[in-house]
Amino acid sequence: MRSPAPPPSVPSPAPAAARRAGSAAPPGRRDSRRPTGRPNGAVRPAAAPAQAPALRPLPPHVWFAGRLLDVLTGRQPLTCLAGRVRDEAYQRLWERHAARADWRGRARGRTPYVYRCRIFRTTDGALEVAAVVALDQDVFRALAFRLEPGDDESGPGYGPARWRCTAVAAR
Repeated sequence: MRSPAPPPSVPSPAPAAARRAGSAAPPGRRDSRRPTGRPNGAVRPAAAPAQAPALRPLPPHVWFAGRLLDVLTGRQPLTCLAGRVRDEAYQRLWERHAARADWRGRARGRTPYVYRCRIFRTTDGALEVAAVVALDQDVFRALAFRLEPGDDESGPGYGPARWRCTAVAAR
């Protein structure tokens, strides 16, 4: 058996859906409150993903000052500089590493960092570097080292030029 047709005074569902089609309310919603936000349910366009700035490699003197600081404070082993330090300077760095045990004790609370790094170019193309390093809040120390350009036989190095450390001093 079929159900009787609704009386003409009762609106059919199709016209009600058509009536609601122009509103921002979802179908079947009965209250007139609107969600807060943009008018007419407009959606904010998606922002383009932010491009991270291209990172430039550190200059060799700054890079080497950071590695020396890591070695002297005990955060890296001395062997991490094995291929980048000539024999005499490696021996001197070994002595400085043993003599600078106070650097390891001072660097307990904060991460040590290179505060300032100055270079002086010599006529033969070498870089003589003086660096100030911060071990703690008010504790600064000095590093000095010499970087000489390597040749093709000196193996892989940092950056396009191969630099080798030939002298190290720390105070």
